[in-house]
Amino acid sequence: LIAAINQCQAAGANITSMSLGGSGQSTAERQAFEQSYAAGMLHIAAAGNGGNSCLSYPASYDAVVSLAAVDSSGAKASFSQFNNQVEIAAPGVNVNSSWNNGAYKSISCTSMATPHVSGGSALVWSHYPQCSISQILNSLTSLPLSPAQGFDTIVHLLSRKRGMILELEDI
Repeated sequence: LIAAINQCQAAGANITSMSLGGSGQSTAERQAFEQSYAAGMLHIAAAGNGGNSCLSYPASYDAVVSLAAVDSSGAKASFSQFNNQVEIAAPGVNVNSSWNNGAYKSISCTSMATPHVSGGSALVWSHYPQCSISQILNSLTSLPLSPAQGFDTIVHLLSRKRGMILELEDI
């Protein structure tokens, strides 16, 4: 992961989107995420699919936005991790995704939710390049939506992305 962070940063990336995780953590990884975050890189990672409150890394590093999944009604997905590191949730149940041989498949996991937030962040940042990471995150978490069970914030990026851009005009 450290090499990937360095490569993304060297290429000028502002956002990383990660659909991986496990229970192991390392000081070197934590420091790499902290240093790149301090330099202006936003890291977003799937919280995990164990349906429990265990921490999963890299999502549970403080310099990484931990992302959970909700269903189409905004309820916490039964498989989604929930812990004090989860900062935001997005649609992750029955998401159509490209699959083998040009086909599509309906998939449910926090990895399906992650690109919604990563893509929404990139969309906002492309329109407002002067924004800081905290302003980008505030734009995603301050939408007037009802909270789902167990989460402070929900983002329905696919249907709300135009509203996010309009709300940022006040920055």
